[in-house]
Amino acid sequence: MNKETAAVSVNYRPVILACLSSSPSNPRVIRAAAKLKEASSRTPIALYVGAPGYDISGDAQLLDNIALARELGFEIHTLESNDISLTISEYAKRVGITDLFLGYSAPSHILQTRKSIPEQLMQSLPDVDIHVIPAAIASSFPQMQKQESSVFWNLRDLLTVLAVMAAATLISFWFYHSRYSNANIITVYLLAVLIASVLTSRRIYGLLSAVLYILLFNYLFIDPRFSLFVYDPAYLVTYFVTIIAALITGSLAARLKSIARISAENAYQAKVLLDTSNHLEQAEDRTEIIRITCRQLVSLLNRTVYFYHASSPEADPDIYAVPETAETPETYPDEKDAVLWTMENNHHSGAFTSHFSSYKCRYFSIYSGEWQYGILAIDMNGKPFTDFEHTILLSIIHEFTMALDTERFATEHKNAAVAAENERLRAGLLRSISHDLRTPLTAIYGNANQLVLNEKALSEEDKKAICEDIMDNSQWLVSQMENILSMTKLENQHYLNKSVENIEDVIEDSIRHMNSHPDHTVRTVFDSEAYYADIDAKLIVQVLVNLLNNAVKYTPAGSEIVVSDTLKDGRIYVSVADNGPGISDEDKPHIFELFYSGNKTLSDSYRSMGIGLNLCEMIMKAHDGTIEVFDNIPNGTVFRISLKAEEAEQNDE
Repeated sequence: MNKETAAVSVNYRPVILACLSSSPSNPRVIRAAAKLKEASSRTPIALYVGAPGYDISGDAQLLDNIALARELGFEIHTLESNDISLTISEYAKRVGITDLFLGYSAPSHILQTRKSIPEQLMQSLPDVDIHVIPAAIASSFPQMQKQESSVFWNLRDLLTVLAVMAAATLISFWFYHSRYSNANIITVYLLAVLIASVLTSRRIYGLLSAVLYILLFNYLFIDPRFSLFVYDPAYLVTYFVTIIAALITGSLAARLKSIARISAENAYQAKVLLDTSNHLEQAEDRTEIIRITCRQLVSLLNRTVYFYHASSPEADPDIYAVPETAETPETYPDEKDAVLWTMENNHHSGAFTSHFSSYKCRYFSIYSGEWQYGILAIDMNGKPFTDFEHTILLSIIHEFTMALDTERFATEHKNAAVAAENERLRAGLLRSISHDLRTPLTAIYGNANQLVLNEKALSEEDKKAICEDIMDNSQWLVSQMENILSMTKLENQHYLNKSVENIEDVIEDSIRHMNSHPDHTVRTVFDSEAYYADIDAKLIVQVLVNLLNNAVKYTPAGSEIVVSDTLKDGRIYVSVADNGPGISDEDKPHIFELFYSGNKTLSDSYRSMGIGLNLCEMIMKAHDGTIEVFDNIPNGTVFRISLKAEEAEQNDE
């Protein structure tokens, strides 16, 4: 929705997100968002993104800002991440944010080249209106949250530095005792410093290698040897240049490694998301979407994943265990309150969060707008997510939610289409019934009324004709009611009352139940052998009665109707053939459609409701059979049904 459309749309309902921080100017951000809140009927959200493990209870300013947001009607959410802009961006996409409010302070130093958080969010959220509220007094040195420093030294890098410098020393001894110039020793050590800077993970190791170079070179190769005295001032310049080179090389190496690491992580993340997206696109239903996503998370995180369905959050979850797990994972029934809290607040909880932090699992709400799908739980095994794991997890949850949205929209569209089609059929059926049943009922009423009022004036011959007309109309009504009741039974998927029946008996029963046909001849042609099929005899009789009555109705007086059966490739074929005018090639593809009556429109002609052949097709499909129509040579029409043949012994009692 663009801004112009949003300005005039009656249904525009902004979803507001205000970013919380410990800045003294953050209340200005909260109040600015609160002003827009009045134009929205949805509860605004105040989001705080803090460093993993950061304890907000000791930050008085942040607590005051949170209290202000809560007082102004904001729903408070907190997340943990080292990448603030990415976390805010992913959260805004999941919730469907339309307006984002955040503060802005001056960069921490003049040479800062990385984009600010507002700039990053503007790039990643092009469809969101981002409101940047500057601080009242911008500080060049904004307060930074203190984070626990990671381990500064590691044995691997120390051993690498020592090994490189030892190798350089051995090579330098060879140069010292050879005929080559001792100046090569400086070059060897400089090369060793560069190599150590590249091979280690921090600049401090390059600096350490430079210090070792100075000490070793001065102690072993500069007169007076085996002392740390320096008589030539030129060496001091060399030492200084070496240290600067080590620092620069270490910085460049660290930056290149960081770029390579980030590039590798981004490539891996893109591959994972692409694979997940491809798998989700092939999923056929919601159950498969959940299974694919949970299995993908198990593979990536190597942790057990649980999924609680929104329809039954207190029930046992679906469990997706790590393949190497020998025992069935525990479901943690004591943590159900975290599941319910997460579903109610649409906010993560559990291990390593500020809510239910003592629990074993981390709980994520899977929702889109006001639609709740369930809760995703991950067994943390006492270890928090790395920044990369957390980032890719949020991305997969975003893909997961979009896939569920797509499946829900498709289901709703399908249900709406089915409902519309059912409504169309219902309206057509009612229109057809109201028109077509009224004519025979009127005829029955008129004839009966004439018998009552003019009984003495009518001759016996006239009375008989009137009674036959009443009986004929009544038979047609009974036949149509049978069709409608059978159609309702099949649409409601009632079970068929099947039994093994003799097909010849079914055919003869159908002929007995067809309408009177004094002007037509009905003949049967049976094979010498009797055939049996497992069928609902009443429904198959109804199929044949419909076909026989149609043959009588649509053929002229004196026509012959032939009913025959035959067996081929384990199937019984029953044909009803007439020698009437036949059916045009234009009508053949449509005659089994509901309400079709030969002119591709809803039937509105007397005794032609257009449901008989459609019902025949439904009955045959319910029996795993077929019904076909083709021309009778030289003229006429043949309807043929097929059923699976059964052994005659199955009919013995």
